[in-house]
Amino acid sequence: MPGKNMTRNFLLILFLITVIPFNVYGQNSPFDEGTTVTDVEANDGPFSVDSDEAAAAAEFEIDGSWVNVRSGPGMDNSVLDTLPRGSKGTKIGEHGSWTQIKFDNGLTGWVYSELIAETEPSTAVTTSPRPRSRPENNDQAQTYVDKQIARWEKHLGGEDDLLDYSRFWWWWRLSRAQRNFKKGNYERALELARKANGNQLESAFMQAKCLAKLGKTQEAERILKILEKHFEDIVMTRQLNKIAEPYIDEPIVFKFGGFDDIDTYQQKKDSGNRVGLNSDEYYERFVDINTWEWRSDDAYREFQQIGGIDCSGFVQMVQKEAYEKTGVDYPIDKGRTSTRGLWSEKYTNEINPGVKPPPPPDIRPGDMILLDYGHNRYGHSMIYKGRDSQGNIIVLQMGDTAQQAILPAHKYQYYKGTYRMKGMDKVREQLTA
Repeated sequence: MPGKNMTRNFLLILFLITVIPFNVYGQNSPFDEGTTVTDVEANDGPFSVDSDEAAAAAEFEIDGSWVNVRSGPGMDNSVLDTLPRGSKGTKIGEHGSWTQIKFDNGLTGWVYSELIAETEPSTAVTTSPRPRSRPENNDQAQTYVDKQIARWEKHLGGEDDLLDYSRFWWWWRLSRAQRNFKKGNYERALELARKANGNQLESAFMQAKCLAKLGKTQEAERILKILEKHFEDIVMTRQLNKIAEPYIDEPIVFKFGGFDDIDTYQQKKDSGNRVGLNSDEYYERFVDINTWEWRSDDAYREFQQIGGIDCSGFVQMVQKEAYEKTGVDYPIDKGRTSTRGLWSEKYTNEINPGVKPPPPPDIRPGDMILLDYGHNRYGHSMIYKGRDSQGNIIVLQMGDTAQQAILPAHKYQYYKGTYRMKGMDKVREQLTA
C-alpha cells in the first residue's frame, strides 16, 4: 500500500542518516561544500590553508615557454600576465591543482601547478635550515592577532555576513568548526577548518582564530596578514557602495561638465529644471571649443541651471565624501578636474604603469581606471570596485545615469592607466579600521 511504502522509505532514510558516519553523509549531500565558493564583492580569495606546508616560503619558477598567471585558481579567472620560463617567485598558497605565487617582479597570481618547478632559495646564505617562524612569545605578534580578529569580526561578523559561520548548513565543516570552537575544542575546529576548502576566506580566518587559541601566534599572524588586504578590500567596497548608492538609486543623469552633488541635483529636478546634457550640445551652445570660454554670460547661467553630473565629476563626488568621512584632506581643494586632470601627477599616483590590459596587479577598490579616447578632450573615469565570480571588472561610473557596471573588454583599447588619488591609502585605513 502507498502509505506503508512511504512510511518504510522514511524510516530507511532516517536509519541511514543515523547509522552512516556523519562526515560521509555531509560530504555526499546535494550541498557539498567542496563545490561552492563564496561570491564576495572582491572575489579573489587568497588561499586554502590546509596543512603546515602552507607556512613554508618555497620558491618556484615558471617551467613552460609562456605561462598565464591568473587572478584565481581556475581557468575561468582572468589572466593578469603571461610570464616566460624561469620567472621566479615565492609560493604563498595552494588550492587544488593551482599554486598562488608572489613573483619577484611584484605580480601575485595563480599558476597551474604542473607548469612550475620548485627551486633552491636564491637568497640562502647559510647551509643550516631556515626557521619557519619566530619564537611564539612575541608580544607584538599577539597584539596584532588580537586586533585583527576583533577588527574583522566587527566589520564582517554580523548576521548572514562573511564571517557568520551559522549561515552554513549544520553539517558543513565550517559550521561544525564553529561549534567546536565555541566548546573550546580548538584542535578539532582547526582540523575541520583546514578541510573546508570551498570557502577560502572564512576557512582561513577560522584557522587563524584556532591557532591563536592554541598559542600558535606566529602561524595565526601569518594567515591574518595574508587576509588583511582581502578583507580591507571587501570592507572598502561596501563603503564605496554606501556613498554611491544615492546617486544610483535616484538615478542622477549624465550632464557633460556637470558637478552636482545628490542634494543639488534633486533640488534642480524638483524645481522643474532641465536635467542631462550631452557633449555635442555642450560645445555647440555653451563652450567654444577653440577658446575654451563660455559663449556668453547667458549661456553660462543656463548651463548652471541644468541638473546632472559627468563621469569625472561622479568619481570626485564619491571620493570627496569618503575623504570627508575620515577627515583626510581631498587633494583637489578647489572645484573639480577633468579625466585628464585625474591622471596628472598633481593629484594622483599611477598604479603599475605600463601594465595592460586592466586591471594591474596592485589595483584596489577606490582606485580609478581611466580611459583616453584620443580626441584631446574626451576621456572616461571609473572607480574600481573589484571582480565578480566570473572575473569581470566591476566599476562605479556615470553612463547615461550613475551605475555599477562591468567594464567591457572592447574598452581596453582606450585604457590610459589605473590611478590612486593621493591620500587614498589613509582613507582606506580609516574606513576599514
